Amino acid sequence: MMEARSDGVVCVTCQGTVPEVCERLLRTLDDMNEPVFCTVDHAANAERAGLRMPATRVVTFGNPAVGTLLMLEAPAIAMDLPLRMLVREAEGVTVLSYARPEALAVRHGIDPSFAPVAKVSTFMAGLAEYRGARQMRKGVGPRSNR
Repeated sequence: MMEARSDGVVCVTCQGTVPEVCERLLRTLDDMNEPVFCTVDHAANAERAGLRMPATRVVTFGNPAVGTLLMLEAPAIAMDLPLRMLVREAEGVTVLSYARPEALAVRHGIDPSFAPVAKVSTFMAGLAEYRGARQMRKGVGPRSNR
C-alpha cells in the first residue's frame, strides 16, 4: 500500500523485514549500476549508545549526472542529495519512505516540471513499488533512464 502524505513523504508498506527490504533495495541499485553512498543502521547506532529503537535503516544513493543538474539549478538542493530511502519497522510492519522529488524541488525553488525532477520521481516511485514493497522478481522493476 502506497501513501503520499501532505508533507511530501511517500510511505510504502513492504513485504519482509527491514534487513530483507534493504537487501532487495541494495541489490536492485547494484543491478542498475546506481551508486550507493552509504547505509545507516540507526537501530544499531542506538544500541551502541545504550538505547533501543525499532529496526531503522537509511540507504543513500544517486546518479551524479542527474543530481548535478538539480544542484546547478538550485545549489541548496545539495542538502537533500544524494537521494535516500528510509526502511523502518512500525508496529510490526516494514515501511519504506522517501521524500517526493517534486516536494524537494518546490522546497528549493525548482520548477517541479523540470525534466530531471520528473526522472527522479519516476525512478523513486518505481524503486519503492517494485523493489521495496514487493518480493524481488527477476525481470520486474524500474528501468533507469537516468
